[in-house]
Amino acid sequence: MIINEVCEIVSMSFSKDTCYPTLKDKWCEENKALGQCAITALVLNDFLGGKIMRCESEYGSHYYNLINDKIVDLTVSQFKTLPNYKTGIERTREYLLSNEDTKNRYKLLLERVKENFVKCGKKDYKLLTKSGTVLSKIPGTMGGNKKIKIYGRFDCKSVLNWLKKGHYKENRVFFESEEVAQELGYRPCGVCMKKEYKIWKENSK
Repeated sequence: MIINEVCEIVSMSFSKDTCYPTLKDKWCEENKALGQCAITALVLNDFLGGKIMRCESEYGSHYYNLINDKIVDLTVSQFKTLPNYKTGIERTREYLLSNEDTKNRYKLLLERVKENFVKCGKKDYKLLTKSGTVLSKIPGTMGGNKKIKIYGRFDCKSVLNWLKKGHYKENRVFFESEEVAQELGYRPCGVCMKKEYKIWKENSK
């Protein structure tokens, strides 16, 4: 499953220079997840979709992911006691990236993750580009339906329902990014990308 592969690569990409500034002095190889929660939540959201959540922990604010209604917390190992997930509230990517330090560390972690995908080379992913379908060591961040030219997130409930019924597989394609999908003439899904769909619809009038 792609979720297991992504989580494995992200976990091995943590380093001291991606750690939250005030925790860098405490960071060590034995506790690599320390101070990585916000940027990890962003990177997982890139590849897997879902929601970015914030709750309270022994260090204060803590970020994790909610994917297909399941908690995915790659940095929980940094704590002696579990975060209080019951206090979890959703946060937007824009909210997290409004902090310049978080933005810079996120970009660094994302680059490391892509590098480690290439280094590990476990499998090839088929991605649709302007030049046609290519093989990449780095998985795409968007899925699409080539028949109706719609793109969306991997956790889209509409897509998951169709896949369970055995439909859609023959028309499914994947993109490196949302920008590539748009360049190829695909429009955002109205189910999993409501905000983007609304903007697209307004611009299409």
